[in-house]
Amino acid sequence: MNGFQIFLCVIAGIIGFFVLILSIPVHVSVGYDDKIRLSIRYLFIKLNILPVGEKKPKKDKPAKEKQPKPEEPKKEPEEKKEKKSNPILEMVKANGHDGMLLVIQNLGKVMGTYGGKLFKSVVFDEIVLHICVGTGDSAATAIKYGKTCQKVYPIFGFICSNNLVRRYDIDVHPDFLANKTESEFYMDFHICIRKIINASIGMLFRLIFKVVLTFLKGAKKNKPAGQSNSDNTKNATQTEMKG
Repeated sequence: MNGFQIFLCVIAGIIGFFVLILSIPVHVSVGYDDKIRLSIRYLFIKLNILPVGEKKPKKDKPAKEKQPKPEEPKKEPEEKKEKKSNPILEMVKANGHDGMLLVIQNLGKVMGTYGGKLFKSVVFDEIVLHICVGTGDSAATAIKYGKTCQKVYPIFGFICSNNLVRRYDIDVHPDFLANKTESEFYMDFHICIRKIINASIGMLFRLIFKVVLTFLKGAKKNKPAGQSNSDNTKNATQTEMKG
């Protein structure tokens, strides 16, 4: 093997290493019983974000005697600097109200597609939700039970129909003898960093072509009109000088 082939093998090895590292999923665990629990795991590294450990009270340090500071010489008032023009505001003015609405619509579409693709790439390993509805009053418990089912089941139905869910246990039931509602929740899901990067790159290109170019097109449309007027005035003055 010559030097160039060794160089290509090294480059291919580096690229393969990064592809392998970015393909390893990041696991996120969320739970709630008496406290909210949140942990993130990547390879052999695990970070427990919630609950946060209680901080030890700091000892009060003896207050130091404040010494009078020497008087500083008064500074002469500086001249106000001229405000620089904001390119974003200039582009908004060039596009006008309709152009701004078009940009907002395109931005919403880009963010919607980005969030949709990113959400669909999430794999839910386990979802557990147990809710025991109770209020101490039978009629109020029945009403609260219906409202809880109305909120819970459409959300998890959407998740199960759009994502890969390996295990789930969703149970909402009323308890007409209980005085309060009790709940237990646990969710474990993972996503590959490579998919996040791919979705982010796609969103960046859509932002450039659908949002930024809209501003630039509006600015270019207004510039030729101003330039043509100035050219006409120059031509008029030249003809008068020749005459």
